[in-house]
Amino acid sequence: MQFPKLFEPGYIGKMRVKNRIVMPPMHVAITGSDGSPGERYIRYYEERAKGGVGLIVTEAASVDEETSSTGPRSLFITRHSQIVDYERLTEAVHKYDCKIFAQLYHGGATCKPAFIKADQPVAPSDVPAAPGGLVPRALTTEEVKAMVQKFVDSAVIAQLSGYDGVVLHTAHGYLMLEFISEYYNKRTDEYGGSFENRMRFHKEVIEGIRAACGPNFPISVRMCGDEVTDIDGFMDVDAGIKVAKYLQDECGIDVMDLSAGSAVNPNANCEPYSYKAGWKTYIGKAYKEALDIPVIQTNTIKAPETAEQFLEEGICDYVSVGRGHFADPEWAKKAYEGRSDEIRKCIGCMYCRERVIWKGLAVDCTVNPRIGCEYEYDAVPPKNGEGKPVAVIGAGPAGLEAAKTLAERGFAVTVYEKDDKVGGRMNLADKPRFKENITDLTKTMELQCKNAGVTFKFGVDATADFVKKDIDPVGVFICTGADWLMPPIPGIDKALVCTPEDVLLERVKAGKTAVVVGSGNTGLECVEKLQDDGAKVAMVDMLDEAGKGIFPIILNDLMSRITPNEPEVLLSHRLLEITDDGVVVEDVATGEKKNVLGELVCLSLGSRPNADLIEDFRAKFEKVSVIGSAVQDGRIHDATKQAYTKAYVFE
Repeated sequence: MQFPKLFEPGYIGKMRVKNRIVMPPMHVAITGSDGSPGERYIRYYEERAKGGVGLIVTEAASVDEETSSTGPRSLFITRHSQIVDYERLTEAVHKYDCKIFAQLYHGGATCKPAFIKADQPVAPSDVPAAPGGLVPRALTTEEVKAMVQKFVDSAVIAQLSGYDGVVLHTAHGYLMLEFISEYYNKRTDEYGGSFENRMRFHKEVIEGIRAACGPNFPISVRMCGDEVTDIDGFMDVDAGIKVAKYLQDECGIDVMDLSAGSAVNPNANCEPYSYKAGWKTYIGKAYKEALDIPVIQTNTIKAPETAEQFLEEGICDYVSVGRGHFADPEWAKKAYEGRSDEIRKCIGCMYCRERVIWKGLAVDCTVNPRIGCEYEYDAVPPKNGEGKPVAVIGAGPAGLEAAKTLAERGFAVTVYEKDDKVGGRMNLADKPRFKENITDLTKTMELQCKNAGVTFKFGVDATADFVKKDIDPVGVFICTGADWLMPPIPGIDKALVCTPEDVLLERVKAGKTAVVVGSGNTGLECVEKLQDDGAKVAMVDMLDEAGKGIFPIILNDLMSRITPNEPEVLLSHRLLEITDDGVVVEDVATGEKKNVLGELVCLSLGSRPNADLIEDFRAKFEKVSVIGSAVQDGRIHDATKQAYTKAYVFE
């Protein structure tokens, strides 16, 4: 076996787990309207259990419907009437010899008034989750005791529903963490002050669960092993280990589940692509050495090779693979079968969190168009293509996704690509710093297409007549992407003008000065690249914010590398003219004109589809699907989602 440590059985308390892979809790916003798991939710988890994971921890389930909810469509585990739905969930998971824990939580000061029934969030003390945030109301002593019982009651419901154990959520600024924290807990009663008093809430909850659920019902605590937050009172590794040892020695928990970060630093919890696998290794190693109980740890794991290494090195006993199971529900199965090169690995783009956390929408994934829609699209699509020929024009993300899906359905798929390799714009998107994960995605998508029987023809600038003569397909999928938008302004043809492609593929040299027009994601990546090459860069945009519309975590990550190099930022400025030594811009509010020097002028203004090509195919074929940027300038997610859904229903 390629990964013997990863697939070695283990024990949590007396519970046997078939392997060392844990799917940690992640909010997906697809619960039923009453906070219970519905069909959509159950199918989502069932598919990951079928995919081979050893232990699933379902997303944080609130123990209190009045005062605890941190977002839309949150999960609750508060009523005996919910048992019938939860039982369907646990049975679906247990079919595949997978264990399942319920994570119990109260959001405390992090709760948002829009999602709770109370007028104000409650917490141990009137301390906001983050400096400057909403001030919560401090719980009375009687309310604290009642809250202890709510955790116990929820654990009982979980056990009756068939859950194998519970996790007490003591991380990311939530209520249980706030009781432990010197920063959050300013109480003067029996639940505040000394270390033992601050641990009292946990001790009473755990003792209550033991009394109600018995000694063999595993109890886990999830906490941030290091809050990675430079504010007095937040936990570092030493402070966290003190808590963990108390939970082990005095409370008798069965396993420690380590995350990182805080309500002030969420990036350390769910990281963007610039964070590398293993950056949290120091946390797991320290806790593993200090504790006698098993340790589960998140560690930005994308590949099973990395997970195996961490287990071999004794960094943890179980590996948490979170977004890896968003990206590929068969992550574990493919690793077990020695097919890790076929795993669609998370690229760290944060689109999942952008959807759920920022926009309040159901979970989605750039590389997995089925996530959250497992109830709608079967993992194995209907095989009714009967060998009929289908043409796919373009081998970018849309073309590769469409080709794979059509081939799996039994169509004879031929992909025409004008370049000499697959990838399209992904071969550009993987060039900025820290984006090597996209290179891996391109390789995996190509391999999946070849395994499905797709034929590739490279170096072909396919026309409708050529394709008709070559294979005479029953349908055509146009996935040609788009051309860079070059507006008709004075000086557009000058030699110093270039596209993002020219910059990121290093077709041009930066020189000492450069101007980037357009501050979208690609524009900012060009700014970073030119700065890395030594240029002093000016950023120009008609909008009043740089990176408007970019998920703040990604934007802040990018700007943290751009800002120290002190770019000249000209927002609310319109490009008027390109000169021999730069550009002329105009303040959209005042009309004032300004000359900006640049030996290079990069125009990152989006792209435009090739309308003539599309119309030519539509004139000669009855069934033509136009997908991705061939329709409208978009992202990899737009390409894969459209390609999959249209290929799934093509007849």
